[in-house]
Amino acid sequence: MSAGLIAASLIVPARMIGGRWTFPEVLIGLLAAGVAAALTGLPRGGDADPTLIIVSLAAALAVCALVLPGVSSSYLLLILGMYAPTLAAVNDRNFGYLGAFAIGAIVGLGLFVSGPQWLLKNRRRVTLVIMTGLMLGSLRALWSWQTESGEVLAPESDFGLLLLLFAIGAAVVLGILVAEAALTKRRMLSPEIVADPEPRDA
Repeated sequence: MSAGLIAASLIVPARMIGGRWTFPEVLIGLLAAGVAAALTGLPRGGDADPTLIIVSLAAALAVCALVLPGVSSSYLLLILGMYAPTLAAVNDRNFGYLGAFAIGAIVGLGLFVSGPQWLLKNRRRVTLVIMTGLMLGSLRALWSWQTESGEVLAPESDFGLLLLLFAIGAAVVLGILVAEAALTKRRMLSPEIVADPEPRDA
């Protein structure tokens, strides 16, 4: 179902771009999708025993995924072999580890968040194209049939059920978008506007 939700949600950034995509924008979107698919296909790293500096660096990298669509912080930690140690630090109340992680996350988020903000303000169209591509490529991580090393396998017998769940997830998002459009149109065509469509002089 999650794949259906994400797939249908691609309409949102694609629609925000406005107008028809140019050929270079299509290429940029496909490149972003390829990068996201490659990242989600990386094999998981073995559980690490990191120093506090490595913990902070990993946290700074992982927290950037909170800003980018299609990239999972948890998955980045899995790739780096830091997911299990981080969970263990939470369970064991390892405040040294957690403190280093928090510092890295705060620094990483503070340094990185200004980048997308600037891009959306000054390069809005191409930024939305890249975000759409990242969301598209992230669907690879939700493919149910793949090995621990990230190799994609052919669908199995429960493919029909998963396809149904995919359709349900997509229908939920599409229903929300249709309802939003209807409410917006209804507000734009309120009785006051219909009764007095001409602008009044100040």
